Amino acid sequence: MEDVKKLVQEAYKFGYFVGYKGHSEWAEWVRERRERLYARAQELGVYELVKNAYNRGKADGAKKREEEIRKGLEKETTGEERPRPKTALPESEGEGTGEVEFARFLETTRLFLPPDLLDTLKHLKPPKMLHIGR
Repeated sequence: MEDVKKLVQEAYKFGYFVGYKGHSEWAEWVRERRERLYARAQELGVYELVKNAYNRGKADGAKKREEEIRKGLEKETTGEERPRPKTALPESEGEGTGEVEFARFLETTRLFLPPDLLDTLKHLKPPKMLHIGR
């Protein structure tokens, strides 16, 4: 069960990253990572749940990106400056690889799994009454 929860969280976070950064799903590194997530989900029998988590994350990330673009356009008219978060990885290390960019993104962004996805995880556990007498 814990493996499933971690996989769903990873799928949501990766989808959020892809949506937020506007990466193409057909970029080789994105496709490979998504396929690895889906393959692991098939093994655990939760393919649809992981696929939904990825797609939900992607939609949420794209929505957040649009909001921040609008805020940026507003900033230009008001003159407010927003500080950028610092990353632990130097810019020159592994520049251009999506995996490094994803690692940086996770370091600087706190993401929580939406409550409705957490609720679907509860339905994967057998009811407590089935454990009576064991």
